[in-house]
Amino acid sequence: MAEVLGVSPQRVAVLRQRASFPVPVAEIAQGPIWDLDVIAGWSSSSWRRTGPGRPSAAQARRLLGDRFEIEASIDEGGFANVYRALDRQTDQPVAVKIQRDIQDLDGDAARRFKRELRVLNGLSHPNVIPVIAHGDMSEEEEIWYAMPLAQGSLHAVAAEFEGKEIEIAEVMSQLCNGLSYVHEAGVLHRDLKPANVLRTSDGRWAISDFGLARETERMTTALTWTGDGLGTPLYAAPEQWNAAKTVDVRADVYSLGKILHHLVAGQLLPGDDIPDGPLKPVIQRATAKYAQRYETPVALLEAINRALATSPDWQTDETIAKLLTPRLASDFPDASAIDEFLSWAQGIHPDDRQEVLRVLVHMPTNAITMTWQRNSVGFLEVYEKFCDFIADHTDFGFEYCDVLANFCHRAVVATADLEILRHTVRALPALGYHHNRWHVRDVLATILQGITTPDRALVALESLQAAGAYPGPVEWSFEEFTIRSLQPLLRTGIRKIIEENQQNE
Repeated sequence: MAEVLGVSPQRVAVLRQRASFPVPVAEIAQGPIWDLDVIAGWSSSSWRRTGPGRPSAAQARRLLGDRFEIEASIDEGGFANVYRALDRQTDQPVAVKIQRDIQDLDGDAARRFKRELRVLNGLSHPNVIPVIAHGDMSEEEEIWYAMPLAQGSLHAVAAEFEGKEIEIAEVMSQLCNGLSYVHEAGVLHRDLKPANVLRTSDGRWAISDFGLARETERMTTALTWTGDGLGTPLYAAPEQWNAAKTVDVRADVYSLGKILHHLVAGQLLPGDDIPDGPLKPVIQRATAKYAQRYETPVALLEAINRALATSPDWQTDETIAKLLTPRLASDFPDASAIDEFLSWAQGIHPDDRQEVLRVLVHMPTNAITMTWQRNSVGFLEVYEKFCDFIADHTDFGFEYCDVLANFCHRAVVATADLEILRHTVRALPALGYHHNRWHVRDVLATILQGITTPDRALVALESLQAAGAYPGPVEWSFEEFTIRSLQPLLRTGIRKIIEENQQNE
């Protein structure tokens, strides 16, 4: 403790007697688990060690080369500095984490930084902070990696979630999805806490800081062994205190339960009671003894959704859509999310179908594919009603029209189904025509340009034939140069449709 704070043990003993000494620091100093970054963050700048080994801005520029331009220092941790930088390749801001000089670190610290980079470099998920680029991992060089610049942490806004169960469920859905992916990749995080959950530039929550992560198939006795505790006291599972090497996924589930507790209560202090409400029993089980805990993040998420099903707020279609959206926005949505969505979307009242659109437009191509493979009949029914809705309504915003059209394109690609194509080609001309939106016309052209077989061409022509009288959606959707780019059967058919519409004017 004294070494971390950069003062003598005698000085720490004196400071601990003062009322101004930070309580969390005192608790960590007296407890079995030390989180050095947390200690450094809670301690004042006058206590922090400033010894040799921290990379200067000039050294950082030398390491990063021409791609990244250092703009400012974000944080100075015990083992690494974090800088704000500009990625010249993408013209986007990034965060660059640079390890202190390896010679100035103990062996475990250097290996942990390397392990964090190795783990992150092997992960790719919307709810996990990715590695954009990294440097040499040799023993002779400082290690660094670049990641997207976060818009803040969950810790900074946790108090704002108190009493907002639906918003809490949205956050937990994203964390459970991200952590499930991490576990499936054979990695345990072991240090989940709000400070390690970051907000991305597009508003998603993503898991970060894998410095204490362990690959389940890799021996790690050099870094952790029975008797050594790792993690952050308020969020770490009890078994991490004495046997960090032997923990499994339930340790991360415990940490998720503590994050849920923090969000529900608005804060998390030692000995805090769990507030009454539908999520109280969920938190109790998630943070119970090992054998009584939920076995996976998915099981925890399902329990959250079941608990909120008893809440009056859950009954509105708007709140259901809010909860389902992040679950279906993943590239790999869980089966329960797909089933819940299709069941809800098939039974929704026509006046509330706008809420179904809110969920659908966020689905990536792979999520559509998985939904189609799981229940093609259910998805086709929902998609047909979706196309009816967008073809009949004339009051969408311009940008939302583009979003709707892009989803249609993804659905055609993901399913390769004739009926999906039929509904799409029927709906897009009306959507573009009613809103005079050229992007919709471009999407329709792209879809038709991808048609190479007679059966798909005939389906498209049948839909265009029923699209409306002249002058209308078909005439608006096609210019001659677009028609010339299409398959011969489509070219002939579209010209004939336009000619017949003109004659019947």
